[in-house]
Amino acid sequence: MRITRESIKKILIFFATYNEVDNIENLLKCTFEHLPRQEVLVVDDDSPDGTGDKLDIFSQNNKHVTVIHRPRKLGLGTAHKLAMQYAIKNKFDILITMDADFSHHPEYLPTLVDLMNYNDFVIGSRYAKGGGLGYGFFRRSLSITANILTRNMLKIPLKECTTSYRGFQVSLLKKINLNSIRSEGYSFFIESIYIIHQLTDKITEFPIFFYDRQSGNSKISKIEIVKSVFCLGKLFYKRMFDDKYHQDAYNSSIPFIPCPNCNSPYQSRVAAEVIVDQINEQSNENFQCLQCGNMFLKHFQS
Repeated sequence: MRITRESIKKILIFFATYNEVDNIENLLKCTFEHLPRQEVLVVDDDSPDGTGDKLDIFSQNNKHVTVIHRPRKLGLGTAHKLAMQYAIKNKFDILITMDADFSHHPEYLPTLVDLMNYNDFVIGSRYAKGGGLGYGFFRRSLSITANILTRNMLKIPLKECTTSYRGFQVSLLKKINLNSIRSEGYSFFIESIYIIHQLTDKITEFPIFFYDRQSGNSKISKIEIVKSVFCLGKLFYKRMFDDKYHQDAYNSSIPFIPCPNCNSPYQSRVAAEVIVDQINEQSNENFQCLQCGNMFLKHFQS
């Protein structure tokens, strides 16, 4: 029997925001028009343009919107990692991630959810038949090149590998060691799709038109482009030669121990250093809170 959207228990839609005050309210309204009664999580990195204030006002009148304010710009990768942990901890069935600038239009949400009935991972594709993008020549060439390289170097059977319009079965996210994903910014999307493909063949894409942002400025910088190139080279090397990387990537265990600074349960390992005490067999690991950015040391009794 075909599973319908209405029979899915819990869907979480996620946006990361930084200076999206002119877009976010209309985007949220449009999201609920196309996928009503679902939950939305927004992580704002202390936007100086007032995005956070607008989100607070909107969430006061809509119980389906949760806003997490971070004290500074902590990066796109950590925001998405936080959303993944949030979806796991709060027992959602599906996580959908989108850009907050209307480049990913909510009109595609029903199609994405329908495809999640048969797949572990779904991505909105600018390069599948019927898709398109509203970039100029330079950014179009850069995007096409990045996807060709990613697809061929990492052997991912999709035409689209880099955009963040994605749907995940949360059961799949539970199998991933999110601490193993060290990439930040836009590189995060390359590394995460590579790990996902190693775990499941039930992945697919569907055509979308990628609109140029309605308002504000693009967040991608030259340094992010350089980082993405290095990330792709690193993953190609690991695919070819590093078996330990693949073992670590699928050893999933999230302790959800509260941050000593803000009490948030969402964190990421940043520099694993295990110290074994011969007397009490205690191990220590360095972590960063994904909500406040605080660095702290965890103590685990073996």
